[in-house]
Amino acid sequence: MARVNVHCPRCQSDLVYRHGQSSKGYDRFRCRDCHRVFQLTYTYEARKPGVKEQIVEMAFNGSGVRDTARVLKIGINTVIRALKNSRPAG
Repeated sequence: MARVNVHCPRCQSDLVYRHGQSSKGYDRFRCRDCHRVFQLTYTYEARKPGVKEQIVEMAFNGSGVRDTARVLKIGINTVIRALKNSRPAG
């Protein structure tokens, strides 16, 4: 049987245990240090790492909200929420 080392995406701890399954059947994991629940693979594109940075980058390059949503295969409201929450500190 193959064994995969799983690390928490928030705190990089390796103290992780299996915490059930998603509705699609993917394994869910929970970190013992920060108590975050996460999956290794997501079916929804907006949950994948780096998507929020792509949204901001496309906005800076002049892409509209609808165009960004269509290209990244995510919802329009998700694009708007990511842009609202990506304000620079200061």
